[in-house]
Order: sequence, then structure tokens, then C-alpha cells
Amino acid sequence: MTTVSTVSGSGMTSSTATSVEALSENYELFLSILTAQLKNQNPLDPTDTDEMTAQLISYSQVEQQILGNAYLENLVLATNNQSASVAISMVGMEVSYNAGDLAYESGDTLSWAFEVPDGATKVVAQVLDENGKVVYSEDVGDTAGDRTYDWTGMLSSGKSASAGNYSLKVIVTDAAGDTAEVEPSTTSVVTQVDWSGGSAQLIMANGATVSLSDVVSAKSPTTTTTQS
Repeated sequence: MTTVSTVSGSGMTSSTATSVEALSENYELFLSILTAQLKNQNPLDPTDTDEMTAQLISYSQVEQQILGNAYLENLVLATNNQSASVAISMVGMEVSYNAGDLAYESGDTLSWAFEVPDGATKVVAQVLDENGKVVYSEDVGDTAGDRTYDWTGMLSSGKSASAGNYSLKVIVTDAAGDTAEVEPSTTSVVTQVDWSGGSAQLIMANGATVSLSDVVSAKSPTTTTTQS
């Protein structure tokens, strides 16, 4: 179940405003009782002021805590609103994002992008299934710079892959023989934004769900202009 808090004109959420109101009512009741005690106290046995002072301090501390919580709530709300604005602005844009598993269906071509550093002497692309098993491996050359890799579903056995999720591992070897992995990304167009999980998730045209933190870049979609 999701709890939704509204924001009042004072900048407090409804739950915080309710807490402040309840504290104020209790404080006024306390002052009324205190006033009555002081008016009716026995001059020979006056009310203990230490206890009253402690209660006043306690009210003040609770009030500060509630206001501190209100500040944090507003900060989180502002951050979420900013994320929502960013997410909405990406609808219709071509977004590159850190690629995890990509969904494959018969006849699909999965595409990844990656950057090969200078000095590479060998670059191997490995396609892994959802269990982490390498199902296809290929030497893609050592050309440095931005690269793309397309996989049509062919397995090392020469057969076609079954439908499922697949990921790419790019292994780069340098002149010293040291190896390193390069994180791949992929590109698709944002079709909608989903908040059902509590935070903004981008729904891509290729069926992927992407968090804003995984977005590498965004641009207007590439269009082809026909000249007459």
C-alpha cells in the first residue's frame, strides 16, 4: 500500500502539519493546566518548577524534531519532483543507457555500444545468457574509440538462440597482456515513464525499463530527411 502525502501552503506535508497541530493542542492544554496549578497552588507548598521546566523543554525538542522532519520531507519531495521533470522531458528522446540484460526474440538484432581505449591490441565481445553462460564469442578488432556491436542471435554452435535475456561482455587486452572489461551501453527511444515502483523508470521502445541513474546520454531521435 502506498501512502501519499500532500503539501500544505506552509510547505509541510499533511502528515507533518497534523503532528504540529496535535503538538500545539497538547501544549495549549499543558499551559492551561499549568496556569490552573499556579493559581491554586499552596503558598506553603508551591508547585515543583523543575518538573514544569523539564516538560517545557520536552515540548520544544519534539517541535524541533517535527520541523526537522518537515524539512527532510520537503527536500525529498523536491528531489522527486526534479527527477519526475527530467524523466518526462526524456519521453520521445533517444537515450543511451548502461546495458544489463536485453530481451531477445527470434529474428531480433540486439545492439550495444562501447568505447575501446587507446592502446588496445585485442577486443573480444562475449554474449551471455541470463545464467551468465557465454553463448557466443567474437574478436571484433582493436580499433579504438566508440564502437557498436550487433548480435543477430547466432550461437557458437551455429544454431539460433532461443528467446530470453542476453547481455554483452567486452574484454579488452593491452600490449602488456593485461585485460579489462568495458561497460557496454545500448540506445533506444523513451516511450513513457512509470512511477508504479515509487521512482521514475523510463520505458524504452525496445521493451527495457531503465533507471535515470543508468542513463548515459540523451538526444533528439535521429530522423532521415528525404530530398526531392
